[in-house]
Amino acid sequence: MAKGTDLGPIIYKLANQQGKVISIEGVGNTRTIEAKGGETVQIEGADNKVVIRGNVSKLIIEGKGNTVTGNDVVTVTIEGADNMVNIGSLETVQIEGVKNHVHYKSTKNKSGQAKVSTEGADNMVMKVK
Repeated sequence: MAKGTDLGPIIYKLANQQGKVISIEGVGNTRTIEAKGGETVQIEGADNKVVIRGNVSKLIIEGKGNTVTGNDVVTVTIEGADNMVNIGSLETVQIEGVKNHVHYKSTKNKSGQAKVSTEGADNMVMKVK
């Protein structure tokens, strides 16, 4: 994987993207995505920094050291190590790997907690205020 070029914050303006997959691949990329709702954001690589504006159905991270912040995501899936996700609202989290952290503020689940499935060591999913 090649080091991402510094093109400044690239904004993906997406209209009518229900069900669309937005892919970010590589190392060291910084991206801002403007989602309209229903999209899947897929990140493959290492040390990428992604901001998601708007709500998406799925966030899939495969790699190491990626940082994602955003609004509402229905499902977060992580495979890798040392990834950090800070989300407003979320319902389901699936993690395979080591030292991945997911922080969220709220959930629509009746239990008040996200549904969590983890495999690996030192993974953390935490509801924050």
